[in-house]
Amino acid sequence: MHQLAWIRLMVARHPWVYWLTIAALAALIALGAQRAVAGVDAQRRSWGRQQSVWMTTTAIEPGQVIAAGRNEVPAAVVPVDAADEVHAGMVARQQIGAGEIVTKGDITAAGAAGLIPTGWSAFAVPASVEHFATGDHVGVYAGDQYLSPGLVVAAGDSDLMVAVPAESAPALAASLLANAVTLALTPGP
Repeated sequence: MHQLAWIRLMVARHPWVYWLTIAALAALIALGAQRAVAGVDAQRRSWGRQQSVWMTTTAIEPGQVIAAGRNEVPAAVVPVDAADEVHAGMVARQQIGAGEIVTKGDITAAGAAGLIPTGWSAFAVPASVEHFATGDHVGVYAGDQYLSPGLVVAAGDSDLMVAVPAESAPALAASLLANAVTLALTPGP
C-alpha cells in the first residue's frame, strides 16, 4: 500500500492519532519559543544593568535645535560624557546621527555664540550663503593670502558668521574693512 494512503486510512480509523500528532507539534513549537525567549533574556542580562540616556530622534545638523528623548540602554554602551539633561532650545555643536546618545560635547546653549570654539572670535563676513551651512569648516583668505582656518557658526540672509582663532582676528578685521575676504570650503579639522 502507498505510504500516504496508509496514513490517511490510519487517521480515518483512529482520529486520536491525528490529535496526538497535532498536540506533539504544538508542544515542540511552544518549547522552541520558550527557549528563544529565555535566550533573549539571558543575552539582555549579560549586558548588565540598564541606564536611561538622551538619544536623538532624528539626524541633527550643527546649529539645529536638539530633538531627543529618554531611552534605556545597557550601561556598557553609555559614553562617559553622556548628557544629563537636554533642555528645549539647546543646539547641536556638531552633526549627530538619528538614534545616537547625546553627549555633553554635542550640545551648547542656544544661538551662534555657543558654537564658537573656546579662544576664537566670530565675524560677520559678506558671502553667498547658499554655498555654506552652519558647521562648515572654511579657509579664510585676504586677497591671495591665507589668514586662518574658520568655522561657520551662523548663516544670515547675505552674510555668514565665521569664527576664527583669536590670533587671526585682527587680520580678518582689517581684511573685512578692505572688503578683501574670501572663504573656501575645507575638510574638517
